[in-house]
Amino acid sequence: MRKDKIDYSKSKKYYNFTRTELIEMLPFLCGRFLEIGCGAGGTLEYLKSKGASYVAGIDINKEAIEIASKRGLDFVMVADVEKDELPFKDREFDCIILADVIEHFYNPWDTLKKITHHLKNEGFILMSIPNIKYYKVLMSLILRDEWTYSEAGILDNTHIRFFTLKEIKKLLDYAGLKIVEIRWNASTGRKFRIINALLFNKLSSFSIVQYYIAVTKLE
Repeated sequence: MRKDKIDYSKSKKYYNFTRTELIEMLPFLCGRFLEIGCGAGGTLEYLKSKGASYVAGIDINKEAIEIASKRGLDFVMVADVEKDELPFKDREFDCIILADVIEHFYNPWDTLKKITHHLKNEGFILMSIPNIKYYKVLMSLILRDEWTYSEAGILDNTHIRFFTLKEIKKLLDYAGLKIVEIRWNASTGRKFRIINALLFNKLSSFSIVQYYIAVTKLE
């Protein structure tokens, strides 16, 4: 399945998420916001209701953008940010959101660097990126020789690139960005917690499903 051929009707929850877990990492809710991969615009609509002066959304999915265009956002556009030039000025935005987007890019390194040009020097980029190191993915690979894609999750069938925290840091460094704050979503079973405790929590990074990261430009 091509990444621009996702059936929106089968993925409404996926496209309508309001990413408050990322927004909570910001020191402000005013200013100008750009969301790459905005889906149906739920997060931008939320930001607008909280006082954002301008919200713009880009998504590759036409059906999702049709919904977003009816939510009172300032600007929405169907585009593939890897191929298309964005109609924004350099250093135009106070915050750029890339929620579960980086892993869909063929070239996330140069694409992130290009997107960063639209960020103000003191601005923030908010990102969420799945952790391929998650123990359930590795157990399935090691014990059952399975690497099975699905409609959502770490092995979403539209994911092209996979990251660990170390590789995320390399990506950010390449794009001229530094981490301000990092949070994560962890999920474990009882057996994992027992083994991890016996190993003095040395397996903790394998429990992380997804990283939430706030970054700024390097000085």
